[in-house]
Amino acid sequence: MKRREFIKLAALVTGSTALGIGIERAGRAALPPASFPENRRFGGQPLEARVNPETGAVEVNPDIVMRHSVCMGCYSSCGNRVKIDKKSGKILRVAGNPYSPKCAEPTLPYEAPLTAAYQSFSLNKDLGHKHRATLCARGNATYEQVYDPLRILTPLKRTGNRGEGKWKPITWDELITETVEGGQLFKEAGDNTHIEGFRQVRDLKTPINPEAPEMGPKANGLVWNSGGSYGRVNFAMRFVLNSFGSPNFYGHTGT
Repeated sequence: MKRREFIKLAALVTGSTALGIGIERAGRAALPPASFPENRRFGGQPLEARVNPETGAVEVNPDIVMRHSVCMGCYSSCGNRVKIDKKSGKILRVAGNPYSPKCAEPTLPYEAPLTAAYQSFSLNKDLGHKHRATLCARGNATYEQVYDPLRILTPLKRTGNRGEGKWKPITWDELITETVEGGQLFKEAGDNTHIEGFRQVRDLKTPINPEAPEMGPKANGLVWNSGGSYGRVNFAMRFVLNSFGSPNFYGHTGT
């Protein structure tokens, strides 16, 4: 097709389209809307607060609770700011913490009131650019872990061979009893092996290996390999090192 013919055909198609929707409607479609509908029509989240851009006055939404905490999305322990629906208790969003140097620069001083945190995300005195705190994509998505349908909320016990992926839920009391007392814990899975519990392993006198006394007592057979401590590392260390008497505590990435 020659260029002249292509231009003629394109003009014909454009004209037909305009006639199909109406010249007047086509003109209106090119103009910006006179006003925007309210956010609720689009299912938007409620605001945690309104900040007057001129005076800085803060009007807190009584239906929303904001909590400043620490992100557990990885091991950087950045600050976060959690938006919670007061009525349902559901987390709506996770954002950066303006008090944390890992989220904002410059940060808000710790003695700054919580109203300053609201202002730090506003247009008042351009504070939204100065103190606005951010989190990485992983940090923003951490609230999804709370509502993950595969999240483990109760102890699980193996009911098949290793690797088969067969489990059943048990109570915390059952978990503590079996861990402390031991026994044929997987008999129903066809495994009659007798497993010693903490009560039998915690022997501070009998050598773990008489031919290698430098290995210490039998209690050293308890080895704690820590994954995510999530604020429990001090408790775990106190239990393993002080209460149980084993020196074999290894933290995340420990060697």
